[in-house]
Amino acid sequence: MDFTQNYFDLLGSPRQYEVSLPQISDHYRDLQKQFHPDKFASKSAAEQRAAVQFAAYINTAYQTLKSPVLRAEYLLQLVDEVIDHQNSTISDGAFLMLQMQWRESLGDISMIDDNNLAEENIDALRGEVKKQGATLQNDFNLQYEQQCYKDAKATVAKLHFVEKMQQEIETIESSLFD
Repeated sequence: MDFTQNYFDLLGSPRQYEVSLPQISDHYRDLQKQFHPDKFASKSAAEQRAAVQFAAYINTAYQTLKSPVLRAEYLLQLVDEVIDHQNSTISDGAFLMLQMQWRESLGDISMIDDNNLAEENIDALRGEVKKQGATLQNDFNLQYEQQCYKDAKATVAKLHFVEKMQQEIETIESSLFD
């Protein structure tokens, strides 16, 4: 049990933004089988505690690398570029306008009485947000590879907003159709 391994090494992936999710999932399952706390039931209390902690470490690694936003943040953390979420702001005017448009669209959707029309609008908004998210992920990848960490940090802030917007779309959709 090596708690000093970075998440990429632990899950058998190169330290880069683009990862193979099936490969990471396979390594995760193998590690979970190997270090499941139940396998340490007959061991000492210290070994049992270490197994529980390592299982949690494996889970955290997997959740981090599986998420595009968390993976981006972790890559920056590995090069000592920590994101201050409390003081992080987006200064890109075009992106701020896009945020306002999305919020307005989301508000409009919640007022639509026709379920078919609401669903069409939700699908269109979801498509726009997903497309923007893919663009931002590509931007981050390039910025990280070129060691433009200031730009990469700004892109991560935008990715956070996109992720939050995707969650809000799901919430609105659930409230309209459940």
